[in-house]
Amino acid sequence: MQLNYCQAWNLKEKAKERIHGVPQCSYKLLPWLCTRLIETNPGTIAEYRCSDDGHFMQLFVALSVSIHGFQLGCQPIISIDSSHMSGPYKGALFSASSYDADDGMFPLAYGLFSSENYEDWLWFLEKLKMVIGERDVIIISDRHQGIIRSVSEVFGSENHAHCYRHIKENFSSFLTKLNTKGRKGKENALQMLDSIAYARLDCDYEVAMDTLRTFNHDLAKWVEENNPQHWAISKFKKMRWDKMTSNLAESFNSWLRHERHHNICVFFIEHMDKLGSLLVEHKNGLVKWNGCIGPKTEEKIALNIGKGENYITYLHLGSSMKVSNGKAFLEVDLMERTCTCKAWQMSGIPCDHACAAIRRMGFDVSDYVDDWYKYNLQEKIYSGSMRTLVTHDMPMIDEDGTVRDALGHTYPFLNPPTTKRPPGRPRKRRIESQFM
Repeated sequence: MQLNYCQAWNLKEKAKERIHGVPQCSYKLLPWLCTRLIETNPGTIAEYRCSDDGHFMQLFVALSVSIHGFQLGCQPIISIDSSHMSGPYKGALFSASSYDADDGMFPLAYGLFSSENYEDWLWFLEKLKMVIGERDVIIISDRHQGIIRSVSEVFGSENHAHCYRHIKENFSSFLTKLNTKGRKGKENALQMLDSIAYARLDCDYEVAMDTLRTFNHDLAKWVEENNPQHWAISKFKKMRWDKMTSNLAESFNSWLRHERHHNICVFFIEHMDKLGSLLVEHKNGLVKWNGCIGPKTEEKIALNIGKGENYITYLHLGSSMKVSNGKAFLEVDLMERTCTCKAWQMSGIPCDHACAAIRRMGFDVSDYVDDWYKYNLQEKIYSGSMRTLVTHDMPMIDEDGTVRDALGHTYPFLNPPTTKRPPGRPRKRRIESQFM
């Protein structure tokens, strides 16, 4: 027997309904799930909003174990992004993730929305602000207009860092339109943009801008018009620990790539399971720490030590030292934990010049790493506990749509969003960025 595409698709959808339940009914159970989650994990925030006629609009979830971990030790930098839900109804998955003490992904909160616009982002970020409290944080994201406007209102525009990977993609598209000196010219222009973005000193930024301006004035004008104070590292006034992209949020989207195909209730439960497994995996990873810093930080330090191995150092009275890398003289202050190249104070990890000075004094380089990368903070981040969401007593849905449990208690319910997924096969894979 042969089936055409529509028949095969319909049978597949019916099979999914038998396994995961009817998608329309999943929204009716969402209020009960939110209540149960808060009861089993006190301190959790699980809030939803609906339209006047009871149709689902917005959901925000931040588990207490994530809130606890972030407040105790995560770096004050949060990557936010959205991706499409590919279940039976249109929708968007919003996410907020931070970094643990070894630069691992630490999921903080997520939201499910029937749309993606300024109002949705504003509501999501206002809830996120409740999680963070008065702590000053840096938000990294792409340049979606709804995000730019809402981050400015909730966290302040000075705390908003734009993802450099997205900047570079926009710049590359502009280059293509200009058709600048062929393929080789495009590669050169992109390298000049890198020099601008990663220049730590104002003087190096100006040199890089002059080089681009000489190459093509329109490209330099594009940079000036695209708010370099939000993505060029020398122009961003707050500390961002060298986090230049929102790749962390992209990792979150990839982490839940299969779950995004399911209905809202299944996603709700599966997210908890995946989060629990991830936190356990990261906590067990502490056994791989050889000392007070994690494996990723160790790799960076080993690289910097190798670079500075042949540098010449000069002792001065006090805590400062002069370091020669063969091209220039730089000053390293061990007491203030600074270097004139600014890499140490911008990343929190001793640069190659600082490593040379620290080793000259016979000290351990790892002792000069910021506390954000230390073992004791990693331990605190994963010191919380999380209880599973049991569903053995989940209420049933009557024929009239009433949500009722075995004891006859009724619960509030929601109707599905007013928008549905358009006909046709949904795209399974996102278009990969050319700059990772």
